[in-house]
Amino acid sequence: MTAIGIKEILSPNLDKAFVLAGEIVRDCIFYKTESNAGTGLLVMSALSASVKPLVTLYGHRDIDGLSILFGDEKLIVRSAQLSTITNPGAGDYMLDVLTGVRWEVVTAHQDPTGTFWVFQCRRTPNEDWGDLTPFSQSEDWGDLTAATLFDDWQS
Repeated sequence: MTAIGIKEILSPNLDKAFVLAGEIVRDCIFYKTESNAGTGLLVMSALSASVKPLVTLYGHRDIDGLSILFGDEKLIVRSAQLSTITNPGAGDYMLDVLTGVRWEVVTAHQDPTGTFWVFQCRRTPNEDWGDLTPFSQSEDWGDLTAATLFDDWQS
Protein backbone atom coordinates (compact mmCIF):
# COMPACT_ATOMS: atom_id res chain seq x y z
CA MET A 1 0.00 0.00 0.00
CA THR A 2 1.46 3.37 -0.99
CA ALA A 3 0.76 6.74 0.52
CA ILE A 4 -1.08 9.40 -1.44
CA GLY A 5 1.26 12.18 -2.53
CA ILE A 6 -0.75 15.08 -1.13
CA LYS A 7 1.99 17.59 -1.91
CA GLU A 8 2.00 16.52 -5.58
CA ILE A 9 -1.78 17.01 -5.69
CA LEU A 10 -1.84 20.26 -3.71
CA SER A 11 0.97 22.17 -5.40
CA PRO A 12 -0.44 22.31 -8.99
CA ASN A 13 -3.92 23.10 -7.69
CA LEU A 14 -2.55 25.90 -5.52
CA ASP A 15 -0.85 27.35 -8.60
CA LYS A 16 -4.20 27.25 -10.43
CA ALA A 17 -5.92 28.97 -7.50
CA PHE A 18 -3.44 31.85 -7.61
CA VAL A 19 -4.01 32.26 -11.36
CA LEU A 20 -7.82 32.12 -11.05
CA ALA A 21 -7.87 34.51 -8.11
CA GLY A 22 -5.52 37.01 -9.75
CA GLU A 23 -7.66 39.96 -8.65
CA ILE A 24 -6.85 39.33 -4.99
CA VAL A 25 -3.17 38.46 -5.44
CA ARG A 26 -0.87 41.34 -4.49
CA ASP A 27 2.77 42.18 -5.23
CA CYS A 28 4.42 42.50 -1.82
CA ILE A 29 7.72 42.45 -0.02
CA PHE A 30 7.93 40.31 3.11
CA TYR A 31 10.18 41.79 5.81
CA LYS A 32 11.65 39.67 8.58
CA THR A 33 12.19 41.49 11.87
CA GLU A 34 14.33 40.22 14.72
CA SER A 35 14.78 41.28 18.30
CA ASN A 36 17.98 41.42 20.27
CA ALA A 37 17.69 39.12 23.30
CA GLY A 38 20.24 41.20 25.21
CA THR A 39 18.60 44.60 24.80
CA GLY A 40 15.04 43.67 23.90
CA LEU A 41 15.18 46.12 21.01
CA LEU A 42 13.39 45.23 17.79
CA VAL A 43 15.76 45.69 14.86
CA MET A 44 15.30 45.23 11.15
CA SER A 45 17.13 42.27 9.79
CA ALA A 46 18.51 42.24 6.28
CA LEU A 47 16.03 39.52 5.35
CA SER A 48 13.30 40.33 2.87
CA ALA A 49 11.62 38.47 0.05
CA SER A 50 9.41 39.38 -2.87
CA VAL A 51 6.10 37.52 -2.50
CA LYS A 52 2.69 37.37 -4.16
CA PRO A 53 0.16 36.62 -1.41
CA LEU A 54 -3.45 35.76 -2.03
CA VAL A 55 -5.36 38.13 0.29
CA THR A 56 -8.69 37.03 1.78
CA LEU A 57 -10.86 38.01 4.72
CA TYR A 58 -11.75 35.78 7.64
CA GLY A 59 -15.31 34.47 7.70
CA HIS A 60 -17.66 35.77 10.39
CA ARG A 61 -17.49 32.38 12.13
CA ASP A 62 -13.71 32.64 12.42
CA ILE A 63 -13.77 36.02 14.19
CA ASP A 64 -13.72 35.40 17.92
CA GLY A 65 -12.83 38.93 19.09
CA LEU A 66 -9.81 37.70 21.01
CA SER A 67 -7.25 36.16 18.69
CA ILE A 68 -8.93 36.95 15.36
CA LEU A 69 -10.40 40.45 15.21
CA PHE A 70 -12.81 42.04 12.77
CA GLY A 71 -10.72 43.37 9.90
CA ASP A 72 -7.96 40.77 10.16
CA GLU A 73 -6.94 39.33 6.83
CA LYS A 74 -5.59 35.96 5.77
CA LEU A 75 -2.60 36.12 3.42
CA ILE A 76 -1.58 32.87 1.73
CA VAL A 77 1.98 32.72 0.37
CA ARG A 78 3.73 29.89 -1.46
CA SER A 79 6.53 28.44 0.65
CA ALA A 80 8.98 28.62 -2.26
CA GLN A 81 8.72 32.42 -2.20
CA LEU A 82 9.81 32.45 1.45
CA SER A 83 12.70 30.02 1.08
CA THR A 84 15.22 32.68 2.19
CA ILE A 85 13.23 33.60 5.31
CA THR A 86 13.70 31.49 8.42
CA ASN A 87 10.77 31.10 10.81
CA PRO A 88 8.39 33.81 9.56
CA GLY A 89 6.02 34.83 12.31
CA ALA A 90 4.59 37.48 14.57
CA GLY A 91 6.32 40.83 14.29
CA ASP A 92 7.22 40.41 10.62
CA TYR A 93 5.29 42.37 8.04
CA MET A 94 4.35 42.55 4.38
CA LEU A 95 4.26 45.74 2.35
CA ASP A 96 2.11 46.04 -0.79
CA VAL A 97 4.38 47.46 -3.48
CA LEU A 98 1.60 49.24 -5.40
CA THR A 99 -0.62 50.66 -2.66
CA GLY A 100 1.75 50.91 0.31
CA VAL A 101 -0.60 48.89 2.53
CA ARG A 102 1.31 47.34 5.39
CA TRP A 103 0.15 44.12 7.04
CA GLU A 104 1.61 43.17 10.43
CA VAL A 105 1.87 39.41 10.87
CA VAL A 106 -0.07 38.23 13.94
CA THR A 107 0.36 34.47 13.42
CA ALA A 108 1.99 32.28 10.80
CA HIS A 109 1.32 28.62 10.04
CA GLN A 110 2.82 26.43 7.35
CA ASP A 111 0.60 23.71 5.94
CA PRO A 112 1.65 20.12 6.76
CA THR A 113 2.93 19.50 3.22
CA GLY A 114 5.19 22.58 3.31
CA THR A 115 3.54 24.01 0.18
CA PHE A 116 2.24 27.32 1.53
CA TRP A 117 2.13 29.62 4.55
CA VAL A 118 -1.05 31.10 6.01
CA PHE A 119 -0.54 34.44 7.76
CA GLN A 120 -3.07 36.15 9.99
CA CYS A 121 -2.39 39.83 9.38
CA ARG A 122 -3.65 43.24 10.45
CA ARG A 123 -3.41 46.38 8.40
CA THR A 124 -1.41 48.98 10.22
CA PRO A 125 -0.75 52.69 9.71
CA ASN A 126 2.93 52.21 10.59
CA GLU A 127 5.01 53.79 7.90
CA ASP A 128 8.00 52.25 6.21
CA TRP A 129 10.42 55.00 5.25
CA GLY A 130 12.61 52.53 3.38
CA ASP A 131 15.90 53.41 5.04
CA LEU A 132 17.47 54.14 8.39
CA THR A 133 18.94 57.57 7.68
CA PRO A 134 18.01 60.05 10.40
CA PHE A 135 15.86 63.05 9.66
CA SER A 136 18.02 66.09 10.34
CA GLN A 137 16.45 69.29 9.06
CA SER A 138 14.43 70.42 12.06
CA GLU A 139 14.48 68.05 14.98
CA ASP A 140 16.05 68.51 18.38
CA TRP A 141 16.51 65.15 20.05
CA GLY A 142 18.18 66.23 23.28
CA ASP A 143 21.73 66.83 22.10
CA LEU A 144 21.86 69.98 24.29
CA THR A 145 22.30 72.36 21.36
CA ALA A 146 20.18 75.49 21.18
CA ALA A 147 16.74 75.09 19.68
CA THR A 148 16.36 76.44 16.17
CA LEU A 149 13.38 78.23 14.66
CA PHE A 150 11.94 74.83 13.69
CA ASP A 151 12.54 73.20 17.07
CA ASP A 152 11.15 75.79 19.49
CA TRP A 153 7.54 74.79 19.95
CA GLN A 154 7.04 76.80 23.16
CA SER A 155 6.44 80.18 21.50
